[in-house]
Amino acid sequence: MTVTMTMARMTGMTTMNMEMAQGSMMTGSISPTAWVLGLIWHLIVSGLIAVVYAVGFEYATHRANWIIGAGFAVIHLLIAGVVMGMMGSMHPLMRSGQMLAPGYFVANYGSMTAMGFVIEHLIYGAIVGALYKPVYKELKTASEVS
Repeated sequence: MTVTMTMARMTGMTTMNMEMAQGSMMTGSISPTAWVLGLIWHLIVSGLIAVVYAVGFEYATHRANWIIGAGFAVIHLLIAGVVMGMMGSMHPLMRSGQMLAPGYFVANYGSMTAMGFVIEHLIYGAIVGALYKPVYKELKTASEVS
């Protein structure tokens, strides 16, 4: 996501910088350090979200593929879209007007950014679903073990 968002910024498709938004929330400033912290934070959260997907694959669907992953991404997308809408009231630089608040589903950054937000989340889910190899095993009963 970071690579595609960086390319989108370089081509003028968006001005959204999620890593800077997340990092500057921690540092209270716009700086290279804030960007690096935001990148690290985004990678950690993305990894934890993949673990949530894995739990869903293991215990809800008992299987994984790109379609199921994209389906899980719809739920992930809805939650992330709402969180983006709340970010403006939590972020000190957005509250003071130094940074643009993303709005729900990053709508404040325009339709291209909002569409990219949706597509990137669906691709993330599809990739997690395609790469995940279930480890779910039925537990044997005591009579089956003997």
